[in-house]
Amino acid sequence: MKKKESFPLMIFTAITFTFFLFFTHLIIKTDDGHFLGIMSEEGFRLTEWLRERYLTVSGRTASEFLMMSFLKINPVFWKIFASLSFVFIAWFLQKICTAFSGTLTQNQKNIFCCCVPFLVFIGALNSGAFWFAGSFTFLFPFTAFLLTVAPLTFDFFEIKYNKSLNVVTVPTSLLACSQEQTAALTIAFLSVLFIAASFKKKLRFYHVPPMFFGFASAVWLFTSPGMRGRIVMEGSSFPRFEEMGFFEKILCGFSNYFGYSFFMSIIVTGLFAVLIYFTVTRLYESKKAKVFAKFFISFFVLVAAGVNGFYIAFNKTIPDKGFERLFKNGGYDLVSIITLILCFALLALFAVMLLLVIKKDKKLGFTASLLFAASVASAVVLGFSSSIYASGQRVFFFTDLLMLFACAVLISAVKENKARIIYNTAIILALIMFILNCFNFALLEIPIMG
Repeated sequence: MKKKESFPLMIFTAITFTFFLFFTHLIIKTDDGHFLGIMSEEGFRLTEWLRERYLTVSGRTASEFLMMSFLKINPVFWKIFASLSFVFIAWFLQKICTAFSGTLTQNQKNIFCCCVPFLVFIGALNSGAFWFAGSFTFLFPFTAFLLTVAPLTFDFFEIKYNKSLNVVTVPTSLLACSQEQTAALTIAFLSVLFIAASFKKKLRFYHVPPMFFGFASAVWLFTSPGMRGRIVMEGSSFPRFEEMGFFEKILCGFSNYFGYSFFMSIIVTGLFAVLIYFTVTRLYESKKAKVFAKFFISFFVLVAAGVNGFYIAFNKTIPDKGFERLFKNGGYDLVSIITLILCFALLALFAVMLLLVIKKDKKLGFTASLLFAASVASAVVLGFSSSIYASGQRVFFFTDLLMLFACAVLISAVKENKARIIYNTAIILALIMFILNCFNFALLEIPIMG
């Protein structure tokens, strides 16, 4: 990377380190204090505690070992480690964007990539990345997921990188697959890339170990007695879950995704909708395609704004809480049914728009589609867990990041004048979010945590 093109990442690194060092802290009234108290008990042994957790609470052995290890030392080491993880997300995205040409310069795309991490919805961002306990369940496993798939991804897209990166893929695969969502993401992405690389004859021997160890870690996680125990424990507030059939659980997962992405994290989803709209209108000259694209963006606004307002007016709550109440009680009211139908229609329109992109630009279309599908799936899969409503908005940390990754890829295909407007808007929004979080963490005992 040229010196001029590396400058945005240097600035982003300085901003990130400043924020973590001076504003983040252990929040004692949350899980931070709970785990700190456990560790300070007389006779505490980490190996025994991890064994007990595996048998009774969780199979997330690798991430929990990391968390308790960091609790033993000065919090500044966690701040440094978390900063590096946050910066790596932007760096990885910059590398991916080098594979796509467009109207923006590489330097401008790098700046956009540095904005992406701060554009995640504040409730998911704070609890997933800036909270000590939350970072070991979301930020670090996601970073490990990217590190695990990086060599295979870079080789497939023919992106230059330091081959020493392959050395870390085995330990990162263990960490990535110690969390349910990132385990699914890691195995799914590696499988897709394996198949694609095989067809392109780009598969190498060093791509195999992370798949093997990642799969072994996932088996350890999903077969742990503690995982089943935690599901029963967290599902105590959702007793109807056991009565739900397969398709109702899928519907529950989709409603969970709709309630968050279409009505709450509207900046992220809106950015994706605008980018895919401008991408299609640039790729197609036909009047029919442009009319369909206009219908898509109009329908998106109707659902995101109009339906949201309509739902709140009639049900006296936001769709996210309304859907939760709906599935917990089992009573399907007419307003919720109509809202779900409209949300499914909007999701279908997103799929059609992506198919239109694939038809004209396979590389761009398939990459954006894979990222969008992973974004949706990482939320929908929660419908198969009775703890779906137990963790708040931090479970959507991956959903937002993956959709923003798709945005960074799509901005390459937008006309220069439109790309610059979106680029400038992203910078402003990221700056606002950063300043808001500085005040948020400095003034509130427990910051906005979703």
